[in-house]
Amino acid sequence: MIKKIKYYSVGLIITFVFLVVGIFTLSDYGINIDEPIHFERGNAYLDFFLTGRERYTNQDFESPRVSEWKYKGYDTAYFLKNDSGHPPLNGILAAISNRILHEKLGIMGDLEGYHIFEVFVSSLLVFLVFVMTRSKYGVFAGTIASLSMALYPLFYGESHFNIKDPVEASFFAFTVYFFYLGVERVKSKYFLLSGIFCALAFGTKFNIVFFPIVLAPYLLWKVGFPFITQRNKLRRLMNIPKSIYLVLLAYPVIVLGVHFASRPFLWHDSINHFIQIIQYYQGIGTGTDYQLRFLKYGWNFYPVIFSGASTPLVILIFFLIGAVVGLYLLKKNKDVFLLLLFSWIGVTLFRVSVPGSSIYGGVRQIMEYIPPLAVIAGIGALYFRNLLAKYTSFRIASALVLLTFLPLIWTLIQMHPNQNLFLNSLIGGLKGATEQKVPGAGETMGNGYLQGIHWLNDHAEKDARFGFPVGLGSNFPPQFVRSDIKFGGYFSGMQRGGEYMIEMFSAEFPIHRYTYDYLDRFINPVYVKYVDSVPVVKVWKNDAEHTKAGYIDEIEEKSVVMERTVDPLSIYAKLGRSAYITRIEVEYSTTNCVQDNTADYSYSPDGKKEITYPDESPLNQGRYVGSLQKDNKLVYFFPAVEAIWIQIAPRDLESCILKANSMRVFSLKDIRP
Repeated sequence: MIKKIKYYSVGLIITFVFLVVGIFTLSDYGINIDEPIHFERGNAYLDFFLTGRERYTNQDFESPRVSEWKYKGYDTAYFLKNDSGHPPLNGILAAISNRILHEKLGIMGDLEGYHIFEVFVSSLLVFLVFVMTRSKYGVFAGTIASLSMALYPLFYGESHFNIKDPVEASFFAFTVYFFYLGVERVKSKYFLLSGIFCALAFGTKFNIVFFPIVLAPYLLWKVGFPFITQRNKLRRLMNIPKSIYLVLLAYPVIVLGVHFASRPFLWHDSINHFIQIIQYYQGIGTGTDYQLRFLKYGWNFYPVIFSGASTPLVILIFFLIGAVVGLYLLKKNKDVFLLLLFSWIGVTLFRVSVPGSSIYGGVRQIMEYIPPLAVIAGIGALYFRNLLAKYTSFRIASALVLLTFLPLIWTLIQMHPNQNLFLNSLIGGLKGATEQKVPGAGETMGNGYLQGIHWLNDHAEKDARFGFPVGLGSNFPPQFVRSDIKFGGYFSGMQRGGEYMIEMFSAEFPIHRYTYDYLDRFINPVYVKYVDSVPVVKVWKNDAEHTKAGYIDEIEEKSVVMERTVDPLSIYAKLGRSAYITRIEVEYSTTNCVQDNTADYSYSPDGKKEITYPDESPLNQGRYVGSLQKDNKLVYFFPAVEAIWIQIAPRDLESCILKANSMRVFSLKDIRP
């Protein structure tokens, strides 16, 4: 036992540091926008498995500590009808850690009780990368590989607050490696372990379905192709222990069985429900080109470019050296493990690059490429160390290579807790990528909201109110908010009620809606969180004091001519001049028509170009705007857009809007085009 610990000592140290630092910094990270539903579903199913009940009881909420993500509206009965999307197993496992560490023992905060599961599983991957590399290429290569894994900014950051992707990458890696060991050592226990981790991966995300394709080149090389004509290959297959064949037959049973057992949604109407899940994956994984300028002949080069940009230069350089060395070793020594690594990376990137596939928000969804990249970087660092050792001692050469990681460590410290936003200098850093509007650049995935909340806790007056112009209520963890501060739909627009508003930013977010555009154009932010000179989170206070000069006083536009158009069926207001429009008011008859304000609201800045505003209804524009609506009156706000005409085309052709009697248009008094 002691000998084994010594054998893995360096890897254990790196893993232990990664885990400890991860645990002690958990409270610095927010919640991923995808996590709340996973926590809620995980708690519901966990309660169902423990008690057999489909609904919570009042007694479940009488404990001194009840998770924020466990409440009656989302119990098992709800998810038995509405559980589509990603699998629930990771949410159940995170709910277990929360139930023990937060609700029962009280030694961790509510959100941290879930996130510790993610950090723990991610730390296992750091150790696995060391083991994979050390067993083949020695301690030094293993050290660099595990450091590359632990310090990879995207993985390091998201391991604190992403319930799916780092966890899937970890289970995926264990699945691949144990299957490799099973083939190499001809032992059934490794295939069994691979099957268990494959089940965990399949219960987290369906990325693991590409595992057989990853294995294919390695297996074909290992077995020989076509092996039917090679008697020695056939003889070797016949000599394989029967226990291995039994485990391999049980492999899909384990994977599908665990998935079925952990997802009660599939226990009734199983076929149709499973088809719904497949359709969900087809919808998010195919058919939408999110990065048109990265497409060429239908192929999407965005995943390759973004994965390269997400890799720190020190790791990228060692990886490129390792790739060249690896190809040489593969040819010379027939090192099939290297073939497996190349296939692992290649399939992961290839599957989201082929024509018709889709990926968005960077490459967080395909983190499976990082473990083999880290291993190859370890091989490259080993080769580079050996070159340096020709001119100095091995110790000095090793130290010099290790020192190259110090700038990366310093970068991670400086970016804390936004390490997942890292992009290297080849793309101009985060700043350069944002200026180039590279999709996914600056995307905090909800983590950034907590930094705005911290500012509120330190600076907001007593009984302050806040909300998100675009984000959802599930995006903020209540445990971190000062007790007197209230969250809700307080957006008051031009009423300027003094509420605080928080929003995160990236090259493709937020989407343009009135609630956001108003704040961005009218209000000076009271706080901005910058990362690499890029604003990733802003906090506004919507009051007169913080309103920009010229954006307070309105005037009513004169000489407004209202007309009706046939194609499309709409009402149309032509202004006597171009102005920065703030709102329109339409009065109409309510006789023999439908009271529905859903419409396409459009305007033109020059009389030629037409721009459709994304809010289809004034009810999307906040509580204040909603309060202004009457049975015979529509009030719709624009965020000071330059317009010379405005058009309202109702979705319902029987809408009362088409019976308009008058249309009033208001604009900023002190700002002219």
